[in-house]
Amino acid sequence: MITIDDIKDIIKRSDKLSEVIDPDQTPYKSKYEAIELLKELKKKINENEKKLNQQQQQQHQQQQQQQQQDILDYLVVIDSKLGELFIATEEITLGLNVCRDCLKSLELIKNKFPLETISTFQSIAIIDINKNHFENGKQLLIKSENLINQTIEKQQEQEQEQQFKDKLESLQLQNYFYFAQLYGLLKDSELSSKYCELTLRKQLKRKNFDKLEWCKNSLMLAEYYLSELNFDYAKQCFLVSNYICKEIENEDDREETQANIYLVMAKFYLEFLHFFRDIENLNHCHRVNNSNENDIDFIQGGGGGGGLSSLSLSDKQKEKEKEDKLFNENQIKKEKMLDLISFNKRSLNIDKPLFTELGRELLDKIYNHSTFTSPIDLIVVKDQPSARDIFLKSQHFFNKSKKYYKLDGFVSQHIKILFDQINLFEYLNMFETNAGRKIGIHKKKIELIEPLLKELNPTYFLSSIRSIYFKIAEIHSEISKIYQCVCTNLREIQTYNECLFKSMEYYNLFLNSYNDGQVPNSPKITEEDKMKSIIEDFEVYINAKLELAVCHKNVKGVNKVVLEHLEKSLNIFRSIITLLDSVPKDISSRHTQEYHLCSQMSSLLPQKIQFLSGNKTPNPGQWYGK
Repeated sequence: MITIDDIKDIIKRSDKLSEVIDPDQTPYKSKYEAIELLKELKKKINENEKKLNQQQQQQHQQQQQQQQQDILDYLVVIDSKLGELFIATEEITLGLNVCRDCLKSLELIKNKFPLETISTFQSIAIIDINKNHFENGKQLLIKSENLINQTIEKQQEQEQEQQFKDKLESLQLQNYFYFAQLYGLLKDSELSSKYCELTLRKQLKRKNFDKLEWCKNSLMLAEYYLSELNFDYAKQCFLVSNYICKEIENEDDREETQANIYLVMAKFYLEFLHFFRDIENLNHCHRVNNSNENDIDFIQGGGGGGGLSSLSLSDKQKEKEKEDKLFNENQIKKEKMLDLISFNKRSLNIDKPLFTELGRELLDKIYNHSTFTSPIDLIVVKDQPSARDIFLKSQHFFNKSKKYYKLDGFVSQHIKILFDQINLFEYLNMFETNAGRKIGIHKKKIELIEPLLKELNPTYFLSSIRSIYFKIAEIHSEISKIYQCVCTNLREIQTYNECLFKSMEYYNLFLNSYNDGQVPNSPKITEEDKMKSIIEDFEVYINAKLELAVCHKNVKGVNKVVLEHLEKSLNIFRSIITLLDSVPKDISSRHTQEYHLCSQMSSLLPQKIQFLSGNKTPNPGQWYGK
């Protein structure tokens, strides 16, 4: 007759087999052996139950009944373990059905078998999450978390074996990890990062963990803290990752992780400069009349001043009041933004540090005596020199990450880094006051990405090529705005127009990339595929058409040139109206402002064209044709 001790012994052997990692040739050999052990045990228990029922119950009747109930309870546990083993051997449907069938019975004996119940909750939960049944998975993980906490409380009251404690800690770690995954999929970054942090800290406490995965998750947590403007905690994440990274045994994994650490460090400075760029922008965006729109005042001949009337004194007063109101609102916004940011706060680094599981002495060594050549610190950005200091630090770490993420082998990652560097230049430019240096910075951005157009194959990287076309067009347009302010003679107008023509060239390349055969070596597409592709990128496509129309509208010079480009601008504005009328309403409804603008231009530009048609400048010369 089988006893409780026999059952415990066989289950223990089965558990050991289930934890064995077999060779790739026979990945589930030990798990299959565990399944057979449990099936045999289940068979013996069923036979044992029949014998007990046949025996005449005399003395110790109550004791026998209790023993029989204990054995029946173990049948439920065996089913739960079989279900998990089926899942582990990729028999998902069978395993899930077995686990679900025994779950209700298992919950009735959860206080007697907490570890087995928690494990079954988790096994069903992760399958539900992977099938996008998020609410079911969430509820099971909550049940699992509650039972874990109850078991920890009981554990404090009564001493448990070390093996039980280790298994409970392991299950708690797994629960944190599953919660982090779940909330990540639900786009709840706050809760996802909370459970990610709990996972990392629990792993440090247990000491035996996957160093590579730990660093990956820690860097993800750092990026979350950057999004929350908590630069102190982000810094702690990547500094500890830098320390743990050195313990990764595989050299390739270690090199990749180190490059990712450099990348997060570069973003650390990038996001800091981005924040103060936004602050600086609030100092200027209150001005109401700060646009330099091209209008009839740029037309040569036929009316000189173009019929613009000067603002009345009362209008100027209203404009000034509006500016003052906006300025005050922006000052309040600035104060609120500055309250959100956290950097160089001793309270977070000293009183509330992350990863205290490493010990105070080691943390102090990691945070304050890092192996980097210069201190990882931040300064308030108020002007060009302080902005340049942050810029150079970010640039340094971007360049270090690019030594690993080279174009040859890591195309997408390399391009992503280059676009991050372009953002870095843009943030620096906000603090630049010299027009020549501003233009120089814009040209540096073009130098970063323009050479890629010769390297990338449109068959595989058409999306990246489009992004480069759009960005270069955008940069040339920004340069033209700087020149626009100093257009006082033909030479300066020529330089200004050349920037606009370059911008038009790249906007046209971008828009034509949606047409079959317009990009060399690109795959052929049908009209249906073209429209589908446009709708997928509709926001940026419409933006490109609008920017192209504005570039044509803003051309300066003799009337013949202006007239030619105004007609092109008008045609583009009309084509945008046609496009918005042809797309589904749920898309066009998001672009009512653009539709209204194009309608206005379609009404106003013909009047301007008619005016210019009667005032064409004779013998216009050759400069405007470039």
